[in-house]
Parts: sequence; C-alpha cells; structure tokens
Amino acid sequence: MSAAVLLMAYGSPDSPEQMEEFLRNVFRGRPVSEATVREFQERYRLFGGRSPLLDVSLRQARALEKMLGMTVRVGMRHWRPTIRDAAKDLGDPIVGLPLAPQYSRFSVGEYHRALKEATSSRLILVESWHRQPKFLEAWLERIGEGLERHSPDVLLFTAHSVPEDPVDPYARHVQETVHAILPMIPAMRWEFAYQSASSAPLKWLGPDVDTRLKELRARGHRKVMAVPVSFISDHAEVLYDLDHLHRRSAQALGMVLTRCESLNDHPLLIEALSDVVREVL
Repeated sequence: MSAAVLLMAYGSPDSPEQMEEFLRNVFRGRPVSEATVREFQERYRLFGGRSPLLDVSLRQARALEKMLGMTVRVGMRHWRPTIRDAAKDLGDPIVGLPLAPQYSRFSVGEYHRALKEATSSRLILVESWHRQPKFLEAWLERIGEGLERHSPDVLLFTAHSVPEDPVDPYARHVQETVHAILPMIPAMRWEFAYQSASSAPLKWLGPDVDTRLKELRARGHRKVMAVPVSFISDHAEVLYDLDHLHRRSAQALGMVLTRCESLNDHPLLIEALSDVVREVL
C-alpha cells in the first residue's frame, strides 16, 4: 500500500440532539447531567445548531489530496468519522497530521494515541507545525484583512487553554507562533490570552480573555480584534466562545471585540499542510 494522510481533529456533533452522546464520548463514558447537555445545546443553537468543523476539515482534506496526489482522510477524536474508522485500510505508512498546529499531550497527544490504537500500519506522527512558513503567511493575510475591516487598536492573540504541565511544550509553541507572526504585521499594540478552559477542577493556563479585556479597558482601549492562533477552523470555541461569550463581556465593558476570519481552507494553509507531509515523507 502507498502512503496516505489522516487529518485529525477533536470532533463535534452533527446536531444539538446528539449532544448527550457527544459529551459522553468526551467525558469517557462518565454520566453527563441534563443541565450540562442543555447548556451545550443552547451554545450550539447560537451559531445554527451545528459546528462547521467537519465540513471545513473535509474541504481541507479534498484540497490537500488534490495537491499531494495521495489519499487524505479525516478522523475525529470524539465524533464520527472516528480516527479508528478513518484509519481502516488507509495506507502504509499513514501520516497522522493533527489539525492543531501546536503540540499538547492533552490534544495532539490524544490524537496520536487513538491512531496508534486504531491501526497496525506504519505511522509517521506529526507533532507540531506551528512555525511552518505558509501557515504564518496565511495568518498574515487574515490579520491584514481584519485590520482593514475592523480598524482595532489592539490585537488579542488567543489560544485554547490546557491544564498546566511544566513539561508540556504547548505554551511555548503558542508563543513561538505569535512571535513569528509579529514581525510580519504592522507594528501595533498586542496582547495574548487563553480561552475555552474546561470546568474540570484543574489549574488551567491563563490569563483568560475576559481578564485581559478588563486590563485593556482600564488602559483606555475600546476596539480589540481576536486572532485565535491555536485554531485553524471555525468551530464551537471560535463561534461561541469568541463570537458570543467574550463579545458580550467586551460589550459590558463598553468595548468592541471582533476577530479576524479563521484560516479554514485558505490556499496558504493547504500549502502549509502539504509542505508538512512532504517533509515528513
């Protein structure tokens, strides 16, 4: 069999009615309260009832398959199509490419573990691609478009929070992404914050977005544009956390919070993914 690529992401339910099943998967079979299910259903209804994550990931896969000339599939950690199903009879070797640029054992590490358990094929596991040049160029274009559209006085780079772990490289990877982008964009005020921390009783990386917004407001800033550098696609953490939850927080402070467009299937992102695959092969 020839080499193939498996793009791996977190996953999301196809409708609010599937939320309980999805959350049971996320919580590894532990009971999920009815109130928690309803809360997440309401979040999803705020952006149409369905995350576009799978649709975007499939578009990325089709574009990457065309560019590479090899089979590319999508597998989700917590929903369908699962990593196990997507890896079946896929190829040898399989390039396991996470749709998360920065490595954390809590995210990418779990994708890798699921793929190892799913197949006996030889695996080439991509750990991170957070400084890949085309990836940075794609953000340069998105930020430029956002600056022209929103005219913010501050850029707020954001990343998904994970539990604190002194040996996990995630926080360093995120900062390396931000500092690789900064020389490419116009000089202006910028800050960084984490978002989307779980309610699990752990110590999560911070500061969070709301804390940073309060600090910026105290310094007189009113127009902030979020740049979610740990996310490449529109999904719940972007469409709910940034576009609804934190936007309301900003409004309560007398501020305006916008964000630049997600990378989604930007041609430069597809080139970045292609370059990553070619390098590891």
